[in-house]
Amino acid sequence: MYIPVFWKDRVVEHPRRVIVNDLGNGVKEWAPDPGEIIQRGTQQSATNFGNMDFGLLENALMAGYVTMNLRLAQNYIDDLRGQFMTVALTNSLTYPASNAEKTVTLPKMVNNTDYTVQAEIVEADGPVERVEVYGKALNAFKVCYYGSAKNVTVKLHVIGGLY
Repeated sequence: MYIPVFWKDRVVEHPRRVIVNDLGNGVKEWAPDPGEIIQRGTQQSATNFGNMDFGLLENALMAGYVTMNLRLAQNYIDDLRGQFMTVALTNSLTYPASNAEKTVTLPKMVNNTDYTVQAEIVEADGPVERVEVYGKALNAFKVCYYGSAKNVTVKLHVIGGLY
C-alpha cells in the first residue's frame, strides 16, 4: 500500500545569495551562501521517489480493476435490458391441433444460448393456453402457442446471452 510522503521545501534565510571568490586570471568561483537553514526539507532520495512509483503503479492497477468492474456491470445491465420483438402467429388447424409455429430471428446475435425468452400475449382472437419457446440458437429460436385462437400476437423479451 502506498505510504504518502509529505514533501517539505527547504527554507533558508537568503535563498538566492552567493559568494563570489576571485581565483585569479579572470576566473571567478560562485558558491551558494544561503545563510541560516530555517527548514531542512524532504530528502530527494531513491526511497522517496521509489515509494511514489509504487503509488502510481497501485493507482493504475486500481483504475484498471474499477474499469473492468464497470464494464462487467454495463454488460450485466445490457443483458437485463435485452431485446424486444413482436411476432404474429396464425393457426389454420382446428382445436386441439396447432401449426402456429414460427422461427424468430434475433435482431442482435447472442454469444451463447443461455438466454431466456419471456412471452406476453398482446392480442388474440380466442383463448390461448400457453406460449412455448424452444430450439434456441445463437441467432434465432422457435415460438408456438397452444389454444383455440386463430391469430395471436406475442411480444417477446429476450434476456441474457449477450455477454
